[in-house]
Amino acid sequence: MTRVVCLLGSPRPGGNSDQLASRFCEVAEKRGAEIVTHALRGLAYSGYVGDGTAGLDGPEDDLTPVLEDVKGADVLVLATPIYFCNMSGQMKLALDRFFGLFRPDYLTNSEPTEFKPGMALVLVQVQGEGPELYGDLLKQYGPALTRMGFERRELIRACNVRAAGDVMEDADALERAERLAQDLVQGEKNG
Repeated sequence: MTRVVCLLGSPRPGGNSDQLASRFCEVAEKRGAEIVTHALRGLAYSGYVGDGTAGLDGPEDDLTPVLEDVKGADVLVLATPIYFCNMSGQMKLALDRFFGLFRPDYLTNSEPTEFKPGMALVLVQVQGEGPELYGDLLKQYGPALTRMGFERRELIRACNVRAAGDVMEDADALERAERLAQDLVQGEKNG
């Protein structure tokens, strides 16, 4: 069974990134995937805390069980609005914490992280402005994502969505979410 772990990075419950991620997860679940969702808003956690070497998970806090779920995912969904030209602070703080999942010998280890080998990453990126601004965050974070072992990285991007629910009018983004969920959870269940 495919295990999908979804991190919701919007501080706004029910916002556009939440809704688009939910569409992906609904389709994946209908195909037989196990879905685990964590809303980062309201959790108390810090970013990476350590001396700059990998292998230190940092403090025990509300993100600790989230990271345990992330390590066992087949598909990791990161859903975020664009705030001040980048992912939300909640999502960036969680992403920084992924550094603690690197093994101390990550530069020479064939499996440099504690992530499940072959994990796919889906970034749900929503923004109030048009596509000419901010770009594809997967490209911006590409070198780090490669080092983390995410060989398959997919983007679901919705632009010009501001008010909660605007994304439900973006047929292209909704179709992309549905097709991608079907592709990543192939053949488990055709429901």
